[in-house]
Amino acid sequence: MKPTIKDVARLAGVSIATVSHVINRTRFVSPQLIETVEQAIRECGYTEKAAKKQVQYRVGQGSEIALVVPGIENTVYNHYATALSRGFADHGLLLSIHISNDDLARERHILGRLAVNKTISGIILAPATDSPKIYAKIIKGNIPLICLERRIDHPGIDCVLSEGHQAIYQGTEHLVRAGHDCIAFIMEDRKLVGGDERLEGYRAALRDNKVPFRRDLVIRVDHNNHAAAADAIRQVWASATPTAFLAAGNKLTLLLATALDGLGLECPRDVSIVGYGDEEWCAFARPPLTAIQMDADAVSRITVERMLEKIDNRRHGRNELAETRRVPVRLVIRGSTQVVSRGPFGEKAYPPEVLNITESERHRLRRGNFKVGISFHYSGTAWKRLHESGIRDTFDRFGIKVIAVTEAHFDPQLQVTQLESLRIHHPDAIIAIPADDKVTAKKFKSLARETKLVFLSAIPETFKQNDYAGCVTVNERESGRTVGLMMGEFAQGRPLRVGFITHGAPFYGTLVRDRAAEQVVRENYPHIQVVDIQPFYDIERTHEVAKRMIATHPDIEALYISWERPALHAIRALKEMRREDMAIFTFDLDREIAGYMARGEMVAGLSTQRPYEQGVAVAQLTAKTLLGDNPYKYVIIQPYSVQPKNLVRAWHDIIHEPPPEEVAQAWNFYVNS
Repeated sequence: MKPTIKDVARLAGVSIATVSHVINRTRFVSPQLIETVEQAIRECGYTEKAAKKQVQYRVGQGSEIALVVPGIENTVYNHYATALSRGFADHGLLLSIHISNDDLARERHILGRLAVNKTISGIILAPATDSPKIYAKIIKGNIPLICLERRIDHPGIDCVLSEGHQAIYQGTEHLVRAGHDCIAFIMEDRKLVGGDERLEGYRAALRDNKVPFRRDLVIRVDHNNHAAAADAIRQVWASATPTAFLAAGNKLTLLLATALDGLGLECPRDVSIVGYGDEEWCAFARPPLTAIQMDADAVSRITVERMLEKIDNRRHGRNELAETRRVPVRLVIRGSTQVVSRGPFGEKAYPPEVLNITESERHRLRRGNFKVGISFHYSGTAWKRLHESGIRDTFDRFGIKVIAVTEAHFDPQLQVTQLESLRIHHPDAIIAIPADDKVTAKKFKSLARETKLVFLSAIPETFKQNDYAGCVTVNERESGRTVGLMMGEFAQGRPLRVGFITHGAPFYGTLVRDRAAEQVVRENYPHIQVVDIQPFYDIERTHEVAKRMIATHPDIEALYISWERPALHAIRALKEMRREDMAIFTFDLDREIAGYMARGEMVAGLSTQRPYEQGVAVAQLTAKTLLGDNPYKYVIIQPYSVQPKNLVRAWHDIIHEPPPEEVAQAWNFYVNS
């Protein structure tokens, strides 16, 4: 015997009318009761009949819900309109959309007409102001009212809001943790309760992270007056030069990006941006925009449920208390923010562009007959050759002589001996990468009394600001952050178990990026579990470390490894264990690592230095130091992100030559297969 609606009602313990309302969505039914009825439908086998039921759209009185919003040209309110329309249609109600343009007179006219329209059974409003006086008539009226994403300052009105305070707090804290302490905040210059909450989120994040709040960094604008808003942004840039901007609204995000582009600023090299709303264009911007993402589907679902409940309560004369429902947001980290790096004494870090040598300086350098020694901490790699080529090519243009180049093979005691041999030649300057920040410090300290020291990558321990002439380094914190973000992108929101194989030696650069990568993963990707962290001290021992880690934790799916040479030893271990399903994330580009990535084998992403450009920059910094007029103590070069999709271009940009034929062929086959 075929099941009937009576059978469903009996099993669910409800009336036939309630079952009908659940199937046809013709009035509000609590989510718990819907679940009970739907379970009874499945148990009775009534699903086919229920699926055939068609929603009966209401006509005449009480057949529409009105949505009053500033506009639907941006994707946020467009998304709300679509989701709300679909949600109310399931209950036989049509959604009518009314555009206020945030104009109070226009909004008042719209609400006045809706108040006397008998077909309207409820109003969803994004108010143009928070003043309850403006909305007194509609508040006292008989039509159920819900505020969407904005509030009226009145306790008797229901609201459904994204967590504005939380949203701005997250965005501000993200920037502060990236080293920004001069963050401009752009918000609406109108009295909105939501705007006040967002401003307080900004202030709270600064306060909790011990960054002073500055009123001159709060930019209040009218998003409809683009020229005035752009001028306000330009004024703050000219007076305060913030390292980052944070927008408190979706329209403000596009306005901000446009204004900064008009200033000729490149994001994130010149300034970082965090947007609000995560509209569709954010992911396709160049660079893709870091943005606060609202859960529009959840906001719409809750709004539909609450409106149906209010209509039902009004119909049956039931009293109710107003509710404010807040929906969590999340920060989507992309490429429009970067880590601000400073020197070891808090000094400003400069980009390499400031080091350009003028024609006058070039003549002075040639007349000076300067000679320089170079002390590398390693040898035998393309990396060292590119560093040296950048230095020599630059020095050749200035007439500076390289008297000797030593290579310590990561042996700090050997480097100490080699430095003494360089000292005998009485160089005017020494360019060096310390093999160990502690062991070599004493020797470098004694050399500093005789010649100018310019460091690549790291400064020895115990050094004071006046003990060395300058330093050129990659932004190691940004490099680690980049790899952490790659791991998050690889996970794509699914649970992922990862292991970290880090450099155990006290080397500043690797220490900073190892910590930065771990911090990004732990703070931004709760679905990624860091299962184990193991250090290596000798590069060759990484093979044993990797084997031990995977044997202990065979469910690890991805590995972070401190740079490419130990990564290659770990890959050998994984091959022996037949764990070629592992995803490897590491640093620095070389032929063998590129081969794995080109073939789609294990290496999923890496962040790399720009060794030739670092060589050029350290040579220019040394040249300015030799002339005695160098104001740029600490120079930062941003890292380069490499994934399979941009591998060939990255090889050209980093190695400055075409990729090896086998790499190019494997890459072409992999990306086109």
